[in-house]
Order: sequence, then structure tokens, then C-alpha cells
Amino acid sequence: MSLATHLLCDDCNTVTALTTLVNLCPVCGGLLEVQYDLAGASPNLASHAAANRQQGMWRWRDLLPLPEGATEVSLGEGDTPLMAMEELGARLGIPGLLVKNDGLMPTGSFKDRGFALAVSFARGLGAERGFTYSSGNAGASFAAYCSRAGLDATVFVEAAANDTKVAMISMYGAAVYRLHYDSSAEIFDALDALARAGQHSFVNFVNPIRHEAMKVYAYEICEALDWAVPDVMVHPVGTGGGLWGAWKGFNELRSLGLIDRVPRMVGVQPAVCAPLVDAYENGREATVRTGDASATMAQSIAGDDMIHGGRRILRAIRESGGRAVAVTEEEIAEAMTLLGSAAVAAEPSAAVSVAALLNGREAGWLAEHDTVVAVITGTALKQPGAVLKVARPPRGDVRADAAEWTRIIGAPVFAAPAIHSATSPR
Repeated sequence: MSLATHLLCDDCNTVTALTTLVNLCPVCGGLLEVQYDLAGASPNLASHAAANRQQGMWRWRDLLPLPEGATEVSLGEGDTPLMAMEELGARLGIPGLLVKNDGLMPTGSFKDRGFALAVSFARGLGAERGFTYSSGNAGASFAAYCSRAGLDATVFVEAAANDTKVAMISMYGAAVYRLHYDSSAEIFDALDALARAGQHSFVNFVNPIRHEAMKVYAYEICEALDWAVPDVMVHPVGTGGGLWGAWKGFNELRSLGLIDRVPRMVGVQPAVCAPLVDAYENGREATVRTGDASATMAQSIAGDDMIHGGRRILRAIRESGGRAVAVTEEEIAEAMTLLGSAAVAAEPSAAVSVAALLNGREAGWLAEHDTVVAVITGTALKQPGAVLKVARPPRGDVRADAAEWTRIIGAPVFAAPAIHSATSPR
């Protein structure tokens, strides 16, 4: 049984029932947020979730807004690895570095958490179709979960998205249209108008359900740390649903008495288009249009503005004592290489989490004793062109010849055993 009770508007406090499909507040057009009766949570909630790990994200169903009687639309999402990065952490002066690798989700990105929940919720209330706009990863995830659920999906994918991501969306069966615009603000205006006209969107925040699934980051991380809390959580920011959802999850765990504090939330954007960083550093409550989204390799988080001014993300960062960090293209490429050497393949927009840590100690916002969780939001296979640019090329050509291979790999490291044929006398 879900503990979710209703939706509440950020701006005018209008209460909306969770029994109908809705996007923005029907009174003022503000963002809606799911509310919960956490006092009704079972004292055995954490142990019950631990005992049902095979259910993945859905073992936390009590803390997710799924309609009564609805079934989960699942591809096996959740419970991605939280890995200690000893060598990389030592290089960065942060021995307590951990990586949460959501590049290992079913469609290769963290978007699967949100769409698993949002599509399940919508189908549970009788939806037959929906749409989203995307820079690529969200479109592929949306298309996959709609295919699984039997919903008709339409995806407006940014014209700058690479061909691999666009092809993945089509392969999952969605109707795909390339999206052209001059500023992200045009997209947000269109989404507001469509929401008021009754079209059901699955875009982060405009859809009040999708980012709720990102709370499970907090649950999984703290459970893996035996209910300890990391000092810092670092997350790439496009719309910011991942960071906001995680922030909400940590606060819920504190309300439930499972943890006693929350981490500092750090949002990361490319320096060439960093409206969040601009607003944070200039003390504004909302973002304004800034930067050039076409100038970064981090396509998945490239935007010159944010939905509803990024107010929620700024709030989470400031209330947690965190910060917004801009990273250069060179730092993104370096982070991709460093992660690769640590056996983690990250696309550029995912590698910004580690790029932000390159100078964190020098800048003074990280301490050596900090436990830091960097979220990897998408696999490098999502953007093969970027991998080709940062990876070292082959060192040369070689024939299939034992002597030549020995010259390259060096002297044998052990004594080779004698090899006998099956017909050899014994």
C-alpha cells in the first residue's frame, strides 16, 4: 500500500488528488509535488525492502505513488552498483569516493527509474498514450517502458541528439520527431501550453510522478552504507530531476528515523551552458537564459535555461549546504578517461560528476575525509562519437604470429607446461 496521499502545488498550495492524470497545477500552473503520510510507514519498512531485493526499485513501493491495484511496468530497474573507487579517489584526494553507476540500467541511463514509475502510474489510471521531449536518453527510456506497457509514445528529440540515441528511440517503437528551437525557454512554454490543454506529458517536473522514482537513489545508497549518510552527493543537472528526487529521498529517510542528516547536494553543468551555476553564484532564486547549449559534448544536460527557473534545484542545493559547479570540456574529457581506467564507461553528461571533483579539494568545497557519491547517469555506449574522441587509438597493427606477439607482450611470466597430444605414448 502506497503512503502517497495527494499532490501539492509549489506556488499556491492547491491540493490535487492522485486519482486522475494531471501535469501542472490546475489553478496556477505551478509544479506539483507528491505528499506522503510517513507516519503510517511500517517500522519494518527497511528490513522488508532488504528482504525483497529481487524486486529492484519496486521493493520501496510503499514510498512511491502507485495507484491501488496498479501493476509495475518493469524492465529490471534499480539497485545499480555503489562502487568504492580507491585508486581514483586517491588521485583526486578523496579516499572515500564512491560511484553509483546508473549506466547499467536497462536502457543504459538513470532515466529508467523515472519512466518505470511514471508509465506504471499513468497506465494504472487508464492512460493509452503520452509524449515527452528529450535530448536522447529520456526518449529511449520512455519509448522502452511505453512499449512494455502497451502505450503509444511520441518523442520530440532534440535535433542535436546523436544518431545512436535517435535510432534507439525508434527501435523501441516510439513515433520520433526531430525538435528544432532557439532556446530551451521555447520548449518550456510549449510544455506549459500543452499541459493546460490536457495533453499528458512525461517531461520531468511537468509530470509530477517521474522524479519521485529518483528518491530510490537515497534509499539504495544509505542501505548499502548500512544506513550511514554520504557527506556529498554529486549529480549532473539538466532539468535536475535526479538531484531533486534524491534530495527528497534523503529527507524522507531522516523523517523516518533511518538517518540523522542529509548530504550536501552538488549539481554539475557544462561551463558553456550553466544556467544553474549562474543563478547559484549570483544569488538568484531562479535561472535565466545563459550560455550556448550547442558548445558542449555533454548533450544530455545541455540547455540554456531550466524548467520553472530551476527553483527546486537551487533550493535543494542551498538548504543542504551544497553548491552548483561548472566544468570545462577538457575536464569532462579527462573525467571520461579517468572513469574508463577505473572500469566505468560514462557518456560525457554522466562524467561531469567526476569532472566536478577534479579541483574540489583545491577549491575548498571538498575535504579529504568526505564520503562522496558521484552518480554516473548514462553509459558511454550512448554517445560513441565522444568515446572515439577521448579514447586512445590502437597502438599499431600486428599479424597473427606468436613471435610478434611475444615481442609486444614481453617474456613469459610463468613456465609453460608440457603439452601432450592425445596419441602420445605415456
